[in-house]
Amino acid sequence: MPRRATTANTLAAAVRRHFGLTQAELAAFVGVSQQQLARAEAGRKQLGPGPDQRLQVLARQLPPPDGIGPAAPAFGDEAPPPDPAEAAEGLAALRQRLARCQWLRTKLAYQVGQQRQPNQARLQRRRWAVQVLGPLLAAPLPRPDWLAPGGPALPLPPYPQATPDAARDTHWLQGLALRLAATTAPLSLAAAALARARLAGLDAEIQELTAAILEFVGEEI
Repeated sequence: MPRRATTANTLAAAVRRHFGLTQAELAAFVGVSQQQLARAEAGRKQLGPGPDQRLQVLARQLPPPDGIGPAAPAFGDEAPPPDPAEAAEGLAALRQRLARCQWLRTKLAYQVGQQRQPNQARLQRRRWAVQVLGPLLAAPLPRPDWLAPGGPALPLPPYPQATPDAARDTHWLQGLALRLAATTAPLSLAAAALARARLAGLDAEIQELTAAILEFVGEEI
């Protein structure tokens, strides 16, 4: 005969423990609210004929003396050893994520480092130099006024005003412009703050992943 409800150890509580159910799950099965089931588990209220009949469906699966079902296996707190193929797949996923996080951290650390360097003014000056020098170096060398009839009217300047080799100097300026285009612009203050926040998160994830891999395989990576 199945036991009836007692305050210390009710039938509803025994069913929940045996099958690992929550109060909400068992309440949904027997057809009452979670609050009603909680009162029934505490021995303060009966479930009623309908819900009690539903409870007996599960209670009959309890081991004797409460039911006629088999005893539950001895479940431990530790997880069973994983399948070798599943373990290898899991380890590969951990290592792949770790490599990804390390790459992202390197990229972000470079960007944050760029922001900390006092190079913003220099970068702006180099861009300005490309704009200013472009027309000057592309201009052809003017005709010397000493070749004009009658000779120079004024003393010659020590250096000509335009480059004597526009093609060469224009090529040099184009190289400077290409290097500027490949230069990472310094981050704004807000972008740098976000980058530092992501960097801190990646550091924490890398630490957790490294610890998980070491625990998983018991070896250094």
